[in-house]
Amino acid sequence: MALARRGLVPHWRGLHDPGKMSKEFTDLDEREILALAIALEEEDSRIYRDFAEKLKTNHPATASVLESMWAEEISHHARLLATFKQKHGDHIPFVRRQDVKGFVKRTPMWLNRILQPRRVLRTAMAMEAETRRFYREAANTVTSTELRDLLIELADAEEDHQDALVDLTKAKKSAQLEN
Repeated sequence: MALARRGLVPHWRGLHDPGKMSKEFTDLDEREILALAIALEEEDSRIYRDFAEKLKTNHPATASVLESMWAEEISHHARLLATFKQKHGDHIPFVRRQDVKGFVKRTPMWLNRILQPRRVLRTAMAMEAETRRFYREAANTVTSTELRDLLIELADAEEDHQDALVDLTKAKKSAQLEN
């Protein structure tokens, strides 16, 4: 507080102004699109794993679904990584969701000690929908047929994840109604 009054801000605050350094999605080249896809899959897999770990004791069914989604995201990440290395070599440009305009800013609820399963499922559905939209847009942007096919396949997989989450949500609601 004393630093703020004197006009001094800690070095970790204010360094990244998302509005100033963000890049338009349409300005990304194929390498950057693939790098962003790799980053998204890694981020989502880690979030699902955190959710599952925190829910496994009291909500094992939800945790189990999230663990299977974690495993799928890991396999998507591996496929994207292999495709990148085959096409572009080992150096992956550092592109994150917050570096590209249009991505939804995520509230880091996975950092909470106690999670509500219903809220986790809503968050996971939103994550899947956003990633699916990204893959569909990216597939319409890239010129490589191989990459386009992979992105469409991954978009379909994200839709399947979303369907599984909807089914789980419906099952939870019907179980609550029966009780």
